[in-house]
Amino acid sequence: MTKRILVLMLLFVISIILLIYFLFTLSGENKNADMYSVRTFKSGNGWGYQINKKEKVIIVQPYMPCIKWNQPFPDEKSAQEIGELVLSKIKNNEDPSITMEELNEKISIYYN
Repeated sequence: MTKRILVLMLLFVISIILLIYFLFTLSGENKNADMYSVRTFKSGNGWGYQINKKEKVIIVQPYMPCIKWNQPFPDEKSAQEIGELVLSKIKNNEDPSITMEELNEKISIYYN
C-alpha cells in the first residue's frame, strides 16, 4: 500500500513539474509575439512607419522604399501595411527589403 502511495505521489509531482514547464514555455512564446511592433507617424505631407523591438527602434522608414524621390506614404493605412510586411519578413529571418512589386501589390502606387 505504501508503494502505491509513493508511486502516485511521484506521478503527481512529475505532473506538476511538467505543467509548470509548459506554462513557462507558452508564456515565453507570447512574449516573443509582443516583442516587435509597427508604429506609423506623420512624415511631411504623408506617413511613415517605424519598427520597434521591445521599445528600441530598429527601422525608421519616413518614405516609400524603391521610389526615386523621398515620397512619404500617401496614407496611414499604406504605411502600416508595408511596415507589417517588413515585420513579417524580420520574424521569418528574411531580407526585410521591399521590392517595387511588393509596394505596388500592397498599396497600388506606380512610380519609376
